[in-house]
Amino acid sequence: MPIKLIACDIDGTLVGHDLEFSARVLDAIRCAQESGIIVTIATGRGFPATRPFTDQLGIHVPLICYQGAQIKTPLGETIAETAFPLEHLARVDQFCREEGWELTVYYQDEIYHTIRQHEQDYYDRWFGLPVHLVRDLLAEIPEEPVKFIALAPSEEQGDHLEKQLRRCAAGQFQVLRSHPWFVEGLALEVSKGNSLACLAQMWGVSRGETMAIGDSGNDISMLEWAGVGVAMGNAPPSVRKSATIVAPTQSDDGAAWAIEKYALQS
Repeated sequence: MPIKLIACDIDGTLVGHDLEFSARVLDAIRCAQESGIIVTIATGRGFPATRPFTDQLGIHVPLICYQGAQIKTPLGETIAETAFPLEHLARVDQFCREEGWELTVYYQDEIYHTIRQHEQDYYDRWFGLPVHLVRDLLAEIPEEPVKFIALAPSEEQGDHLEKQLRRCAAGQFQVLRSHPWFVEGLALEVSKGNSLACLAQMWGVSRGETMAIGDSGNDISMLEWAGVGVAMGNAPPSVRKSATIVAPTQSDDGAAWAIEKYALQS
């Protein structure tokens, strides 16, 4: 069955630490678009931080942002959004304060936190949104945010933080790993897979005609939903296990390889 829709993660999939697309990745996506395949992005980033990447890729279709908590048009209009309940945020805020973890909360495409452990360029690089240091999160965020990220200083401490937050969640919200240092919290029904299914239905594309490409735990839902789920070679074992295909690593242009081999050749 030919591929008609491709959804790609950004960080660790299309770009590495330099946040630059390789010539081969740009060419593969351009060729897919020229052949009539819809190419979109499914990312944990907010819409303003995603636009610089989609502009380079020439993507002019709706995007999946905030791990699937938002679907936005190319002009930034909201198609769908699922917020994170304030009652759970209060518990997470208290937990992070007591344990000393830095908590960042996403509200209206801006970030709020009460502990600042990094220089400004760290937040610019990884999040690309305005950042506000506040005394009281719940007072500054009167409405429900879309998600939170708790930050760990290392991968090993990230493992510990993830276990702690899962206990804190107690099954009332979901906790997932989007990066060795980042542990995210989302409403239970939010996932890249659910949002990809929504877009595929909107475009009249079947599951079997859909390819998803990703590298982290937050990508598992869309890799499992898509007819062709591609895990990057640099992905953890749990992500590779969830995929149909394991591609070369991001640094070896694994995303381009998958598009060339399983979308363009077909």
